[in-house]
Amino acid sequence: MKAHKETLGHWPLQRISAAFLIVMIFIANASTLILLNILLFWHIHVGIEEILTDHVHHEVTRNLILILLRIFFLIIIKYAFVFFVS
Repeated sequence: MKAHKETLGHWPLQRISAAFLIVMIFIANASTLILLNILLFWHIHVGIEEILTDHVHHEVTRNLILILLRIFFLIIIKYAFVFFVS
């Protein structure tokens, strides 16, 4: 039941971040691109976490996938920020 309560908490956050993403895309300039990337990766992370909560029932496997996903996102974000700074 804990996963269901977390899902209910993530649902409004997903909708709010999606709305902010749409707004940020329309007003994107050099100063907002970093914020846009952070919001985009956060939105993707929460969405994939919800999918894993629904479909991967073995908790150890789900946590391992989430740890690897976070490491992957950190690597991708690092390269995205290096690209925007240079």
